Amino acid sequence: MASPNSISFGGDILAPIVRAAIAPAWARWERSPYLKHLRALRNTQFQPRDVILGAQWEALRKILLHGYEQTTYYRERFDEAGVNPRELDSVDDLLRVPLLTKADLRERPGAMVALPFRGIPLHVNKTSGSTGVSVQVKYDEITGQLRRAMTLRSDEWSRWRLGERVAAVWGNPEYVQRGWRGRLRNVLLERATYLDTLKMDESAMRRFADTLRRRPPSLLFGHAHSLYLFARFLRFGGDVPFRPKGIISSAMVLHDWEREVIEDVFGTPVTNRYGCEEVSLIACECEQHNGLHVNADGVFVEIIRADGSPAQSGERGAVVVTDLVNYAMPMIRYQIGDMATATDRECGCGRGLPLIERVEGRIADYVVTPTGEMISGISLTENFAMLIPGLVQLQIVQETASQFVFRIVRGADFGDESLQVLEKLVRERFGCGVEYECDFVDRILPEPSGKYRFCVSKVPNPFSSVASSVSK
Repeated sequence: MASPNSISFGGDILAPIVRAAIAPAWARWERSPYLKHLRALRNTQFQPRDVILGAQWEALRKILLHGYEQTTYYRERFDEAGVNPRELDSVDDLLRVPLLTKADLRERPGAMVALPFRGIPLHVNKTSGSTGVSVQVKYDEITGQLRRAMTLRSDEWSRWRLGERVAAVWGNPEYVQRGWRGRLRNVLLERATYLDTLKMDESAMRRFADTLRRRPPSLLFGHAHSLYLFARFLRFGGDVPFRPKGIISSAMVLHDWEREVIEDVFGTPVTNRYGCEEVSLIACECEQHNGLHVNADGVFVEIIRADGSPAQSGERGAVVVTDLVNYAMPMIRYQIGDMATATDRECGCGRGLPLIERVEGRIADYVVTPTGEMISGISLTENFAMLIPGLVQLQIVQETASQFVFRIVRGADFGDESLQVLEKLVRERFGCGVEYECDFVDRILPEPSGKYRFCVSKVPNPFSSVASSVSK
């Protein structure tokens, strides 16, 4: 639905200068090898799948041995489980390694820092605590620069290129915290214009759109739902001031109905990216937009059932990640708290990087019906949003197995028919014995991180205790 008057990316004379001169000069000044890493990663992504998986397995064995030999935490955990990392030869052997949980990170962070890195300055990533548990993970500069290159490689799959302008629908931009140096870096290198997701009122979105009309970005980047809200604002305003080369959705699950609106408004495919603060980039869509390629140079991903066994292709399970590059504070078999669907198929793009079929959302966002059935919060909110007339925003809160609250932002055409459809959907999805109430609000606010939660379940499900059951 991009307007005929939309400004496509073009005429940005600074972009090639940044790419050819400013970025390399800045990297030399910072003594950063990230551009060298990026050049190598552009090549390795097209290696045959067996070559990539072989290198990934060797990196996995190396980090397991390092964790055992250099940290108090992993030596104790491996010994308790009777695991010798020198004898791990297959994924079946890996399943004997205890899972790492957010509770472990909170309780014993010092014991997880490797001996060679103790007492030296390290970077710290802190999660927002949106799942109820805030944790901190430390890493060194080498890890940071590798991650930087890996993220840039996946960003390029959106058709954006280093040096081109970025419009970021994102809260709390990091460059502001770095003073004048950070601002200079943003102007000359990162070239990002921000819309604060915690202040996304109509006037802020209008100012953002006016700015982007004057300086059209090559890339639109942000939280999935924040991108949707901005696209919806432009759609009803009747004017889309620019058409980016690429759009990247990150930091939260992208709903199909959100993707449809964003792509319709901007006339550009959305690249869905998946990661977390603790391990950085996990997986990302390529130009095919048919599954997410695992960042196999940086992480080893498992998708497991509630009993700890590997999920089969097409099967949903809990995401478990091992960081292959963070030697300062190894993250081995870390249960993130997300659900995804496994696949063993290969992508038609020619990359040998393995795939995740679909990210399904947080474990805590799965509804458990009175009969014990688990329903994905993503599927619920997509289904309700598509079928209920006049629904602008919806948040489903499950208080108990048989009690729900629907927080609803109503559109102009929300009425009796909308409530009748909601009643019908509740009975079909949850059963006749379920009670619910509607809480009509003007806006569903994001969390402090800028993310939105569309489904919040306070009822434990089989995957809630997978970590404790597997590690015993």
